Amino acid sequence: MIFKNSQDDIEFSFTKSVKNIGIKLSGGLDSAIVLYMLAKFVTEERPDITIYPISCLADGKAFQQIFAKKVMDKITELTGVTYGTHYVTNIRADSAENYVGDMEAYVRDLYSKRCIQAHYVGVTANPGPNAAPALYDGKHALPINNREKSLVKKTQRDGVSAFRPLVNIDKKGVKELYKTLGVLNSIVPVTRSCEVFTNTFDYVCKDCWSCREKYWGFGHY
Repeated sequence: MIFKNSQDDIEFSFTKSVKNIGIKLSGGLDSAIVLYMLAKFVTEERPDITIYPISCLADGKAFQQIFAKKVMDKITELTGVTYGTHYVTNIRADSAENYVGDMEAYVRDLYSKRCIQAHYVGVTANPGPNAAPALYDGKHALPINNREKSLVKKTQRDGVSAFRPLVNIDKKGVKELYKTLGVLNSIVPVTRSCEVFTNTFDYVCKDCWSCREKYWGFGHY
């Protein structure tokens, strides 16, 4: 199944031997649209595949599990997809090394236990300073996984079994996917991009990288 996008087309295709696919799901915009595309692929072409959501909760961001569940429920409502076990773990966010390392270790453990045979991540390309100068104002820290958009396209497949379909797509391209797939008004409202903790989730800070990047790409917080 191919999903067209002006920045990079995305293809979902697996051999018949692949039955269990994981997806890192934070409850944010990027992983949500990847889950939706994967759900479309599974329900329409490969109903023998089971999707296993994986949520790695960074310190101070336990709300990610809440919004991951909201996203899962909405996508089930839209596609009829069902899921396998929702794997959840806590990870450190005190350094880039610990943040990335803890996530990778958890996913490796799922492979070693034969829970999954492949997995998806929603990593996107950040716009460069020329495209989005307001994001690089020198007053805000860059995200832990800073990945500036490159003129040279990167492969969507990362190693043997990891897939990153948005690796060449920035937030404007992500919005395009939502619009093309007709889910801009159904899935986006149940996601959360803001990195600031709140007990009520009735506001966003409008100042963290994720808020400002979302505003750049979507035109609203």
